[in-house]
Amino acid sequence: MLREIKEASQKKGEPKRRWFTSLSMDLFVWLNDEDEIISYQLTYNKPHKEKALTWSKEKGFAHLGVDDGTRSGKHPGSPLLVKDGVIKPDKIISMLRKDSGELKSWIKNFIVSGIEEHLEYRS
Repeated sequence: MLREIKEASQKKGEPKRRWFTSLSMDLFVWLNDEDEIISYQLTYNKPHKEKALTWSKEKGFAHLGVDDGTRSGKHPGSPLLVKDGVIKPDKIISMLRKDSGELKSWIKNFIVSGIEEHLEYRS
């Protein structure tokens, strides 16, 4: 179940950030001064074949894979987002609903409605 990390680091001059985490996903939400969502990144399928769904008001949606930086016989590198066009909106919505835990309903509803509206969700 998603739980909020209350001590999520905040960077001066950047929008407020909230962080929710579980064994299978992480959700970062950025808010403006009126506490409206201006962007988010939902990573899921962790720790194996992790994917990232990112949305912002300015750029819309992006779906990427997470290269965890693991290299055989070498020190692990930093995780990187890499091209991954395969997206299953129904799976993402189902996982988010099932694992919502401490996630506020208005945040969950914002994300779900955006996915349904913009990513050709089919029930």
